[in-house]
Amino acid sequence: MAKMLWDYILIVLSWITDWESTQWKKIDSEAMDLELKKFAKEIRMLDKEMRTWDIYLQLESVIKNMITALRAVTELQNPALRDRHWRQLMEAAKMKFVVDDNTTLADLLALQLYKIEDEVKTIVDKSVKEMSMEKTLTEMALTWASQEFEYEVHQRTGCKVLKVSEELVEILEDNQVQLQNMMSSKFIAFFLSEVSEWQRKLSNADQVIHTWMEVQRTWMHLESIFIGSEDIRKQLP
Repeated sequence: MAKMLWDYILIVLSWITDWESTQWKKIDSEAMDLELKKFAKEIRMLDKEMRTWDIYLQLESVIKNMITALRAVTELQNPALRDRHWRQLMEAAKMKFVVDDNTTLADLLALQLYKIEDEVKTIVDKSVKEMSMEKTLTEMALTWASQEFEYEVHQRTGCKVLKVSEELVEILEDNQVQLQNMMSSKFIAFFLSEVSEWQRKLSNADQVIHTWMEVQRTWMHLESIFIGSEDIRKQLP
């Protein structure tokens, strides 16, 4: 019985040692997790007497800790993580570290981030929400960089008058709603200044367009009365 248990210990440690040399961006956490759970299931099928042995309990602990550690590693592979989030992770772990292309699974395991798994998940979840905001703001900037007013020629005077498309109005309204939703998010802190600036810009644009169209409609109405009507035009000094 002891030999069988030691065989499992050697197999598990061999697998883990092999995994530890993997560069962190190439870590296949899902495959490793499946393999570890298979080992956990197999050792539970060993003789019940072994389950009280120290070496069995140690092996069981190694497998469980590795499964937990891999969950934290999986979180760290999220592309939403930015430098500021890594700094937050360092603060949570109370240590400084550098994660680059040469970082291996062994390096990450040495950080023992699985001990602060909840904090890691919270920071990663925050990064995902912030990435969504970042994407929205980037798309907004690209959208408005390409927006142009259209003009049409006033038939009687030949003057160019502003023509605001329904698409532009819809984009303006949608973006204002998006910004308002961001402002109500608990993840707004990092983008507060940028979102506030966009709110100011779009609010100004909305007011200018509204005022411009009001003045333009008034002018066109008065023009049709005083210039378009021959009788009234003759009475003008």
